[in-house]
Amino acid sequence: MPQGEVTSQEVDRAVDLALAAAEQTHGVGRAMAAPGWVRDRVLTILQCQAERLGVSALLAAERLRRNQSAVEEIVAALRVGETRFYRDPLAWEAIASAVVPTLPNRPIAGLSAGCSTGEEAYTLAMVLASAGRRFSVLGVDRSQDAVTAAREATYSAEAACHLPPAYVRRYCEVDGSALQVCKELRSLVSFEVCDLVSTVPRGGFHIILFKNVLLYLASPAGEAVARRLMAELDPRGLLFTAASEVPRLCGVGIATARLASGVTAFRVGARTGSEPPPPLTWPPPHGGQEGGK
Repeated sequence: MPQGEVTSQEVDRAVDLALAAAEQTHGVGRAMAAPGWVRDRVLTILQCQAERLGVSALLAAERLRRNQSAVEEIVAALRVGETRFYRDPLAWEAIASAVVPTLPNRPIAGLSAGCSTGEEAYTLAMVLASAGRRFSVLGVDRSQDAVTAAREATYSAEAACHLPPAYVRRYCEVDGSALQVCKELRSLVSFEVCDLVSTVPRGGFHIILFKNVLLYLASPAGEAVARRLMAELDPRGLLFTAASEVPRLCGVGIATARLASGVTAFRVGARTGSEPPPPLTWPPPHGGQEGGK
């Protein structure tokens, strides 16, 4: 760094300040007991910002209060996550066998909350189409770039390696090294830019996928988002998180439904914790759009 030698305490202080700024404006950061990869990623971004400004990482962190674009850069880096088609096969099998058959014979509404580049939303669409159901799926994410990629629905052919072969044949068009979700399925899936900390889409949804998002949301912001999403469920609907995130929501009293070994979802029902806050509106007021996951 251009400022010369710095102490580990100064580095830690700089990262703490950056995480606090991210938490204050986007619900991401300090209070989630940031794991090592989060702190390392924040430090990398801070060092780049410091080099551009010609100051220390600590001073760059202190200036974040007056530089919202720099905070956005840090938040965007933290929200970059892995996504792929048919991730967590046990959950998809449970949705197909234990959830979809129980839903009323009317169009199913699905939501991928934190959809990244769209693989999860399209997988849900494939599951519902394969069941012969009428449906619509909405995917939302903070990142405009991710939403743009999701709408294009073009991926590497390797992205299909975890999809059941029948899904690839029926719902994908593979051309050499490229794969595109077929036009018919794309027409049933829409994507919008949405910061879940600020607003959630209006329901009622029969299936909400809120997976691997809590990792990036501080307490109580993550729990508040989950409660607002729960408020947008159809009475028979279910919300799915990653298996590692289930204990966190169990801890705030949201009712559960065990669908299979290793697959637990959340349902509308009696809660032992506080009632959810009032549902937020969608779309955002004045047609505004929020940025990145």
